[in-house]
Amino acid sequence: MNDEPIILIVDDEEESLKRFRRILEEEDYRVLTADDSTEALGLVERERPSMVILSLTTSGMSEIKVLRRIKKMDEKIEVVIVTGDGTMKVARAAMELGAYDYVTKPFDDDYIKALITNALSPVPDELLQLASR
Repeated sequence: MNDEPIILIVDDEEESLKRFRRILEEEDYRVLTADDSTEALGLVERERPSMVILSLTTSGMSEIKVLRRIKKMDEKIEVVIVTGDGTMKVARAAMELGAYDYVTKPFDDDYIKALITNALSPVPDELLQLASR
């Protein structure tokens, strides 16, 4: 079995997809892309990615609904919301539904790399024990 993390990028902007693909492939992640929410949900169902990077400008169903459906399929999938014009209301809703983080465009490539590394890093057992107390 291949333990290489799979990251799904969902964005209807071709340049954004290309940029994310370049950033992630430089870090040796397996990258899948979708340009709409229906395709994205199908890929989540079939491939069970480790992470989904979800743009709020994506056409189709609301990205909050997509986030909710992803978490229903597998709550362990980390989801990062990316938007060009984020509001605190949407950010708060996304975080309450289980999004790992919320990023606004334009973003720094190194920040995205660090965010993904942190999101995909296992939580040490000591922290899990503290959290369960």
